[in-house]
Amino acid sequence: MASNALAITHIDAPGLEQALLAGIANVLRQRDHINEINVFPVPDGDTGTNLAFTLASVRSVIERPDRRSLPELLEQVAEAALDGARGNSGAIMAQYFQGLSESGREYQVLDGPRLARISQSAARSAWGAMSNPVPGTLPTVLEDFADELTQLTGNGVDDIRALFRRGLERARKSLAETPDKLAVLREAGVVDAGAQGFVDLLEGVWRYMRSGRIPAMVAGLTTAPDNTHHAAHGSAPDQHRFCTECLVAGDALDVERMRRQLEALDASSLVVAGGARRARVHIHTDSPGDVFRVCADHGEIRQQKADDMTRQHGLMNQRGKIAIVTDSAADLPAEEVDRLGIHVVPVRLNFGDEEFLDKLTITPPEFYRRLAESSTVPQTSQPPPGDFRRQFDLLTSHGLQVLALQISGALSGTLQAAEQAASRFDASAIRVFDTLNGATGQGLMTLWAAEAAARGWSNPAIADRLEETRAEFRTLCLVRDLSWGVRGGRIKPWMETISRRLHLNLVLGNTREGRLGPCGVLPGRRNAVRRFARFILKKMDPERVYRVIISHTDALDDARALRKLLLSGHPEVAACWLEDASPAIGCHAGPGALMCGFHPWQAPEDRHR
Repeated sequence: MASNALAITHIDAPGLEQALLAGIANVLRQRDHINEINVFPVPDGDTGTNLAFTLASVRSVIERPDRRSLPELLEQVAEAALDGARGNSGAIMAQYFQGLSESGREYQVLDGPRLARISQSAARSAWGAMSNPVPGTLPTVLEDFADELTQLTGNGVDDIRALFRRGLERARKSLAETPDKLAVLREAGVVDAGAQGFVDLLEGVWRYMRSGRIPAMVAGLTTAPDNTHHAAHGSAPDQHRFCTECLVAGDALDVERMRRQLEALDASSLVVAGGARRARVHIHTDSPGDVFRVCADHGEIRQQKADDMTRQHGLMNQRGKIAIVTDSAADLPAEEVDRLGIHVVPVRLNFGDEEFLDKLTITPPEFYRRLAESSTVPQTSQPPPGDFRRQFDLLTSHGLQVLALQISGALSGTLQAAEQAASRFDASAIRVFDTLNGATGQGLMTLWAAEAAARGWSNPAIADRLEETRAEFRTLCLVRDLSWGVRGGRIKPWMETISRRLHLNLVLGNTREGRLGPCGVLPGRRNAVRRFARFILKKMDPERVYRVIISHTDALDDARALRKLLLSGHPEVAACWLEDASPAIGCHAGPGALMCGFHPWQAPEDRHR
């Protein structure tokens, strides 16, 4: 910025970089306060976190030691915002930056009228990104800020310092008026959270303009001011459970056509930000797979996620101080996941170039139908570290410690992805635990940990008890066709050869090292389920009470028969759940497999909280 003691005549690329960094630093400081007042469109307490993710991507591109012109900076900021955008407000802010870039591409510096002009274009662009614009939210404040700059420059004001001060005053006033425009804000006694984030960004820029100093970036959590009126957290969403997002890339994206097709879905809160080469889609839906199928028709999906807003809302009433996280390789009863507030990060799987989120955008029936129709062999991949980081950030921002129980590190890179994400947090906040197990055994460990957390156990106490008893959580697998495991690298080729040639059913089990290894042979193909049940019962102590999870890969009748045999064969089974195995497990087990997890059950005793 070029200035004298009183006036600023223009803004160049280096000046804008510094101003944005100062604004971003202030938003990060206010992240918890923004989360706390978040009641619209869903009271899930994550707007501050979402804006922090979005602006962190902008920060990372600004901090690169590049020499760039103003148009290059604006373009890089817009692309970074689209890449990092999270949530409704993040997507709107990304479109705002896109509008700044598109309208500012001819300018090497910004004077007062130019700043007003691109701010006006960016505000219009943000309104246009929303399928159902709602007055009293972020775009209203963006527009009011731009209108003030436009009015002032029209009256001959060209000092950018004066323009920004008056524009900030108008934005503050507009923010204070958001409850007058939106009943849900008025009832909760708060202002709009996304709009608050934008005003916080402007406040940081204004402090920089006055002092010339950029505050240190805050990585940890902050406390809301004492005079903050905390939101009265509303009810969980009664429709459109998943906050679904993706980034679509292409050479000539038809954003308007894509928006119209998405509007035709049973969904809400649709925002489509971006342009002809990249677009960020944000939408609330009960069917994330339908969203991704529409978007895939327009370009390449490079990012995708579907967060459970019901689960996020439940954080506000989380029992205990420990949040339990696992991955979708764990076979868990859905009702227990909901009851205990377990957070599940989906494994990725793909048929060729088409990627799916395990159990979210492809269900077990859909997976086996596609498996029968496709000549392409499906493959799995661990969740990227960013998926865990987003989950960890959300949980810790609500004051929770995290225990993440992952599929065995010897079977998948999922554990390493979780550890990589956890390394960015304070070591006392997150503990990643290698279950040395998978599927049903991993599911049982996760259930026990969640119940202990609900009874007030500490993070170290839960992990220590699981370390002591880990060998008691058994997983046994009856896999009819071992060739699937050979293709996936989990099964040795010699095992498949012997099983096929001698007509044997090989029983696989979790080893102490966390691998899958042979632990028994069942002769003949007939009566395999009955023989498998006998094999399991021999491993169970008749004097102890057990919990059991049975999962299957498109073999429901066999799973039901196995459950009946186990319940009649063991006198003390406290619970026996029957579940579809994760499609990610199905990629390696193939159709017709049965998994049985069991462990001696003793309820965690209550601990002082």
